[in-house]
Amino acid sequence: MVIHLLSGPIRSGKTTRLRRWAAGRPDVAGLLMPTDAHGRRYFLDMATGLQWPASARPGQWPVVSIGRFQFAPAAFGWANAALSGAAEAPPAWLVVDEIGPLELRGAGLAPALRQLLEAETRPQHLVLVVRAALVEQVMQHFGLARWPVVPFREQR
Repeated sequence: MVIHLLSGPIRSGKTTRLRRWAAGRPDVAGLLMPTDAHGRRYFLDMATGLQWPASARPGQWPVVSIGRFQFAPAAFGWANAALSGAAEAPPAWLVVDEIGPLELRGAGLAPALRQLLEAETRPQHLVLVVRAALVEQVMQHFGLARWPVVPFREQR
């Protein structure tokens, strides 16, 4: 498995770039976390097109707070299950958007990422979206130094 890091500042277009790159590719699966027209986050299953709301509804409790965002905990349960399912019959390319502060606390998508890294059957390529300021922390926290890690380049 080769790990590709797509890194950049917050709101620099990382998710949009991946969405364009993956359009129409049957060898790509995984999750993106775009923002809708109202500023709410949702998970997008790249293989099926299924969308799952990630942002907490007003008044919802409990919530998971990261910066200005508040997420529904059930959304991460769905997302981890979707990534685990994709890993059972791994595609050539598996995308995880994104690995950030929540994952560094062991929450968010961390359970699925740990499972992917420890599995016997892995995708050929794992694309991790990581904001630029957290690359070193993420690499150390998840033990990525043992894997070949390269910058993400749009390959066909």
